[in-house]
Amino acid sequence: MMACESVDTIPCSMKSQAEQQLPPFPFHTLVLLREQEIAKQLRRAFEHRYLPEHLFYWLPSSVQAWVDLCRSAEYKNANRTLEVLRAAAPELVRQFPNIATICGLGCGEGSKDRILVEAFAGEGRRLNYIAADFSQALLELAAEHMEDVTTSVLGCKLDVLHDWHLDAVTGAAQTLEGPVLYSVLGNTLGAFDPQMFPARIRQHLANDDCFLFDGEIFSDSTLAGYDNPTNRRFAWGPLTAVGITENDGKLEFSTAPAGDGLFAVTKHFAATRDLRINIGGDAIEIRSGETLRMSSSIKYTNEAVLLGFVERAGFRVESRWRSSDGHFILACAAPA
Repeated sequence: MMACESVDTIPCSMKSQAEQQLPPFPFHTLVLLREQEIAKQLRRAFEHRYLPEHLFYWLPSSVQAWVDLCRSAEYKNANRTLEVLRAAAPELVRQFPNIATICGLGCGEGSKDRILVEAFAGEGRRLNYIAADFSQALLELAAEHMEDVTTSVLGCKLDVLHDWHLDAVTGAAQTLEGPVLYSVLGNTLGAFDPQMFPARIRQHLANDDCFLFDGEIFSDSTLAGYDNPTNRRFAWGPLTAVGITENDGKLEFSTAPAGDGLFAVTKHFAATRDLRINIGGDAIEIRSGETLRMSSSIKYTNEAVLLGFVERAGFRVESRWRSSDGHFILACAAPA
């Protein structure tokens, strides 16, 4: 009978500190992307000299750098996002009295969606929450953010750029009773491709669902919001994780037009000496003078450009909010 004993029969004093800190409710995760596949993607990224957006949120050093960045006063996007969400949340609660689930696509550590979920809970409406992200570590942090204000939490570990992954997470949301609010926050729509993603998510929305999104308006101060010490630590995350340091090269930021009313904040690492890194047992050589490009952060020329991408995908923008400095837009749309 000993083999059938539950771990819960072990006295609390005998459990590890980590076990005692686990959330008080089960946290289930739908795994659509395996760690082994992500490790392969990381190796291919260094081989091809291009680090895509999602890999900046996977490695432990990157995750910690991201959490620190979100808490930093230097990271204007995080502060603007929280500002407009706090202004919009009470109105969203009134505007959508039947919402039963919030699905955070690219949820990160959950701080943005927490504002929404908390606003609904404050009116006596505890919602289901679905956290969807590339990083298992960030999903766990998001679950911790929600444990005291939700009815249930489901994590979805995925690559939202894959259609069948998006099918799966929206399918999970649709199995829950009631309308769904899909959130893509923190200028994340730019990472998902603002020209294509609105049409991809549109096909999954029922008539009473809604789509909450935001974006940064490009300005002369945009580059300063990225080329600062705190953001540089985040950008270095994937590099330091494989042993590349500031003694090995330079990290450079710039801005450039990206077409169709878009601007890109670009960054790259330029090696100043020959490097040999090891990823998953494979050695990769980077020669002095070689460039390792990194994903860009997309910005919008003006509000009309941002909203236009969503409206042309078959949405009707019903409400919008602007940050106090005028450089960040939050909008809520419903199927047209």
